[in-house]
Amino acid sequence: MQKERASQPKDIPRPDTAPRPKQTSSEEYRSGDLNLGRLAVLRDLGEIPSVSLEYFKSAAFPPLRQQIDVTKIKESLQRDPTVWSDASKRWAEFETDPKKSGKHEDETFKPLSNVFAAVIGEASKTGSIPAKLRFASRPMEAPKSGRTNSTRPDAYLLLVDKKTVDIPEGNKAHASEELPDSWDDIVVSFELKKGTGGIADGKDDDRKVIWSLHHIMRSDPCRRATFGVTIENTEMRFWFTCRAITLVSKSFNFCTEPEHLIYFFCSLAFAEDHELGWDPTIQRVCVGGKVQYDITVCTDEGDVLVYQTTRVISDYSADALSGRGTRVFEARLKFLKGTSVKDAKPVVLKDTWRDCDRDREDTILNRIFDDLREHKGREQEEEARKYFLTVLAAGNVMVDGKTDSTDCLLRGSNLPTDRTPHRLPVDEVPEKPIRSGEGFTPIFRFAPYSAKHSKVHHRTHSRLVFKEVCQPIYELRSLDTVFATLEDVRKALQFMHSVDWVHRDTSAGNVLRWDQIGKLGDLEYAKRMDSNTIHEVRTGTLDFMACEVEAQKYLFQPPGRWVIGEDENTPFRFNPLHDMESLWWIATWTLYHHVDQEAGRPSTEQIDAFRELFPGRLQARGYAFFTRLNFRVLPVSFHNAAQDVENMHQDLMVAYAESETTMPPAYPKPLATLHPIFAECFTSAVEHSKTVSLFSPTAELRQEDPSAKRQQEDPTPDPREKKQTKRS
Repeated sequence: MQKERASQPKDIPRPDTAPRPKQTSSEEYRSGDLNLGRLAVLRDLGEIPSVSLEYFKSAAFPPLRQQIDVTKIKESLQRDPTVWSDASKRWAEFETDPKKSGKHEDETFKPLSNVFAAVIGEASKTGSIPAKLRFASRPMEAPKSGRTNSTRPDAYLLLVDKKTVDIPEGNKAHASEELPDSWDDIVVSFELKKGTGGIADGKDDDRKVIWSLHHIMRSDPCRRATFGVTIENTEMRFWFTCRAITLVSKSFNFCTEPEHLIYFFCSLAFAEDHELGWDPTIQRVCVGGKVQYDITVCTDEGDVLVYQTTRVISDYSADALSGRGTRVFEARLKFLKGTSVKDAKPVVLKDTWRDCDRDREDTILNRIFDDLREHKGREQEEEARKYFLTVLAAGNVMVDGKTDSTDCLLRGSNLPTDRTPHRLPVDEVPEKPIRSGEGFTPIFRFAPYSAKHSKVHHRTHSRLVFKEVCQPIYELRSLDTVFATLEDVRKALQFMHSVDWVHRDTSAGNVLRWDQIGKLGDLEYAKRMDSNTIHEVRTGTLDFMACEVEAQKYLFQPPGRWVIGEDENTPFRFNPLHDMESLWWIATWTLYHHVDQEAGRPSTEQIDAFRELFPGRLQARGYAFFTRLNFRVLPVSFHNAAQDVENMHQDLMVAYAESETTMPPAYPKPLATLHPIFAECFTSAVEHSKTVSLFSPTAELRQEDPSAKRQQEDPTPDPREKKQTKRS
C-alpha cells in the first residue's frame, strides 16, 4: 500500500444522531463533587416516562396478596378516629397540609410511620401474614454502604430481616449495639418537602431520589430493581427503576386519597424478596472479614453451579441506571450440583443484562467458530480459539422459575399510550470547564440528549464463566507486552474479519493478557457484516471509537463527494476498518497516557496532545485524527514505537480513502492490505520497546482511565455540603 496522506476534509460532517456515551463514565461523575455526580446520572436518563397510577400499580408494584382487599382496609381505617379524620376527610395525622404545618419538615412527615403502621396492622388481620418491611425516618443519618455515599434519604422502607452480613465479633466496638441501617436493606427511598419552595422543591426531590435509586443499583449486586417516593406538600409520586427503564407515577394527594397509599404499603410490605427487586440467586456472605457473594449459574444444559467471588474485577457498567449493568468477578466454584468443591481454580464470572434481542456472548462466540470451521477449516478454527476467552459455563438467570428479564420485572407491560415525558433537572450547565483537584482533563459539558421512550427496550439477565483470569491492557507495565498483546488481538480480529464478522466495541477494557498471549473479550456487540439487525443502542467506547462511527458518516470520500450528491443517503454501516482504528486508538492512548519513569511528570506538550486526542466528549477529536501524531512530545524511549504507530495511522487513512471511492465502501481489498501492515508495525514496536516500562503519570495528565472507568472512588460530597435545612 502506498504511504501517502489521505485528503483532509474541509469540514467533518456531524452525525444525524450522535452516539450517546454514558455520563456515568465521564470525568464529572468521578470528579469528587456530589452535585456533578447527580447531574451525570440525570443526564444519562434525560427524561423518563410519567405514567398513570393504575399503570404503575399493574406494572411496577408487586401484585397484592390475594387476601388483601384495599377497599376493606380503607373502610376499616376510616372508622378509627385516631387514624382517619371524618371531619376533614383525611388522615388524622395530616389534618393540616404539610405546607401549613408550622413544624420542621422532619416533624411534619414523621407521622407517615404511624400511617404505615396502621395500614399494615389492619392488613395483617386478614391473613395473619407478617410484614416484611418497616418504616424508618432518620433524615440526619446516612445509611451504611459498602461504597462511599453520604446521601441521607428523608425516610425509607427497609427489610425486617436484614440482608446485610454480620460484622465479625472482633470488629464490633460494642456487640450489644444495634447495627445502623444499611442501603443493602432499603427497598424504598423517600424524599419529602413541605412544598414551600415551589418548583425548586420538586427538582430537588427528583435529584435526590434518582441518586438514591442509582446508588442502590450501582452498589448492590443483589438488586434487579428498586423503588422511590417523593412528596411536595400533599402531592406524592412513586418511582421505579430497573436496567431497562426508570418510571415515575402521576402525583396524587396522599392526605385525601388513602387508597393509593394503602395499595403502595400493602403491595410492598407483603411481597416476596424477588418482587421487591432482589436477586435470589446471589447471596451476600462474609469471608475473611470481607463481603463476598455466592452466585448461582444455571447452564442451558441444566447444571446448577454456585461460585463464590474473591474480588471485583470490574463493575463500572453498573454505574448507569439503564444499561447492561455488567459486573465481573474473580470467583471459585463452591458447589456443583449441590456437592461441595474443594481447591477450585480461580475463574472469571460475568453477570450482565443484555438487550433481549441480542444473542448471549457464548452464542456469538460459537457462531464465529462455526463460521471459521465451515469456511476456513478446523485447523484455523482451533488456531483462532487461542485468541478468545474459553467459556466454561453459561446460562440465563432463573428467578421464580422463569428467565430473569426486565420484562418479568414489569410483568410483561409495555409503556401506556397516555404516558407523558417527565423532564429531569439537567439544566445546570456551567460555562466554565470542569477541572477537579485530582487533575482530571477539563471538559465542557454538552447539552443532554433526552431519551425518548416509545417502548421499553427489555433486557435479559445472564451469566458466563470464563477459564482465563486475564489482565486488561491498561494494567500492563511493559510497553513491549502492550504491543505484543495488541498484535494477538489483531489476529483475533483478522479471524473475525475473514468470515465477515466485526467486533464493534474494541477497547482497552476488553483487550486482555493471559499468560503469554493476548485475548479479545466482550463480544456482546459483535455481528455479521450481512446482518440487518438494528438496535436502538449505539455501540462503542468513546475514547476508542472510530471517528466515522462516532460521526455516523463516511469521512474519507473523494473531495467531489463532500457536496450533496447521489450518495448522500448511503446508510452508514460499521465495517472492519473501524475495528482496526480502535486498535490504533488503544496503542495511541497507551503512549500518550504514560511516562517511562516512576513518578515521572509528563511535559506540557504531552498533556496538551493527550487532551486533544482524548478530550472525553463527542465531536472533539476528528481533526486530531486527520493530523500526524506529534510523538516528539513523548518520552524519548517511546519515539521509535510511536513512529510505528504513526505509520499504522497513515496507512489506515489510506485504506479508508481507497475503500470510500465507491459507496457503500469497498473495504475488503484495503483491509487485506492493512492487516499485514498492522502486524509488521506491532512486531516492530515490540522490538523497539523491549526495555521500556510504563508508569501512570502524575496528576496533571491523569484523566479517568477510559478502560477501567472506575479507578477512582465514587463521587463524594463536598465537605461543606450539609443536609438541607428543614423548613419550618
